[in-house]
Amino acid sequence: MGWIRPSHAQLLASAIAEQPIQKGEILQRQGDVAATIAIIKLGTVVGSRRGTDGSERPVALFSRGQLMGAYGLLGQRCQLSARALSPGRVCEVSIADLYRLGVMDRQFLGCVYSMISAAFGVLADWAQVVRVKGVQWQVLLALHLLAREHGNPVIRLPSHVALAELLSTTRETIARSLQQLEKQGLIHRIDRWHCQVLHLDPHNVPSSVLQELGQLAKTRYGADGAS
Repeated sequence: MGWIRPSHAQLLASAIAEQPIQKGEILQRQGDVAATIAIIKLGTVVGSRRGTDGSERPVALFSRGQLMGAYGLLGQRCQLSARALSPGRVCEVSIADLYRLGVMDRQFLGCVYSMISAAFGVLADWAQVVRVKGVQWQVLLALHLLAREHGNPVIRLPSHVALAELLSTTRETIARSLQQLEKQGLIHRIDRWHCQVLHLDPHNVPSSVLQELGQLAKTRYGADGAS
């Protein structure tokens, strides 16, 4: 709303609805043409992709500021399915209303295209996570990605099962990795569901992980996309 012209923002205000989402709720399905576009306001969503073998596998976690349903603006099908990992909220607007209100000008579409472009970068970041050696370091990179998207070093942890599915490991390995990261002073467990991602001690982290984290530090999509 902060990116578009004030007159269009006033028109859109009445058409935007804030909706609660429940854990496990399907927010979009791969292959469908979305009837709404939505931005995640609160909560974490897992994106999954159906492969050539017909199996659907998680490929990334999304949170605050991420756009869903954008391809529907162009009449194209969703490329990912999306399922809520936690309770939260989304702000959504009907694509039909966007056309009816006449706000689909170059400035509006430019904002949407910028967010679509940034989403490709987020997917590439998650693809890099699984290429780092060692589940412990994959978990650390995943937490840094979530903290960046939240714009806050304190994050709600996805379930061990969700992280295990994303990283192709077991929930026991995820639990052990989180314990190791806390012992090394790389995260601080606030309670069962929340942790704080701490500043890194270069002596405790492999150079390959430091390099990936350095690239993350150069991007600010989480903060910008939610503004």
